[in-house]
Amino acid sequence: MVLITIQLKDEKGTYLIEKVIASVTLPFLEFSKKTSYFVERGVNTYILNVNSAKRYYKLLEKVKRLESEHITCRYLKRENIRLKSLLNLKYTYDYFFLGTRVIDTSVFTGLSIITIDKGKNSGVRENCAVIDSKGVVGRVWKVFPNQSQVQLISDKSSGVGVIIEERGVGGILIGTGDLYYGELDYVPRGVMVKEGDSIVTSGTDGIYPPNIFVGRVVNVKDKGEFFLNIKVKYAASLSSLRELVVILNGEKGNGK
Repeated sequence: MVLITIQLKDEKGTYLIEKVIASVTLPFLEFSKKTSYFVERGVNTYILNVNSAKRYYKLLEKVKRLESEHITCRYLKRENIRLKSLLNLKYTYDYFFLGTRVIDTSVFTGLSIITIDKGKNSGVRENCAVIDSKGVVGRVWKVFPNQSQVQLISDKSSGVGVIIEERGVGGILIGTGDLYYGELDYVPRGVMVKEGDSIVTSGTDGIYPPNIFVGRVVNVKDKGEFFLNIKVKYAASLSSLRELVVILNGEKGNGK
């Protein structure tokens, strides 16, 4: 009976036993095929994700490196501009100049003091004027062999002889402890001082050579007294000083 069943064929000549076996095994083959497909796709996805992660971290490292290089380039560009400006000073003012850098901005006993990297061995002396590419910074206060301390014009005990350039009237610029603004004293009430007027050194104090830019008038008040109350914005960036120039005793020359 079994042999007869095995030998039976359908109208197309296919053994019935083959159809039975095929119908039984086909679902398993389909399941195996689908399972193999999903496993293969999962493995490929995993490999793709791993490679993508590697590329991501490589790109992230590259971006960080480029950002660091960009910051360095911007810093060097700004420094180059500052140094060029200092170099141009010798064409603006006819004095012996000594380039120097700020190495400390500590405050000593309540004074506005910075320390520069040049001292007696470089020809620096007390009361030498110190400027940057924008204007007056201060005067040498104390001198050591290889460094000096500079009193900023913002110091409360500082006084600079100045002239209001547009008015031809002199006064004294007094430090208030503020790194951005000072007060111009001893300018008579009758002088028509205006906002934006230029303030330059007069040379009368024996420290700062004449005609060096100091700042501009930003506010004028008439208190009804003998003198005007004048507020001046410093030209020099006293809060972020880096490269400076020391004028060696106001001597004439072609720069140094």
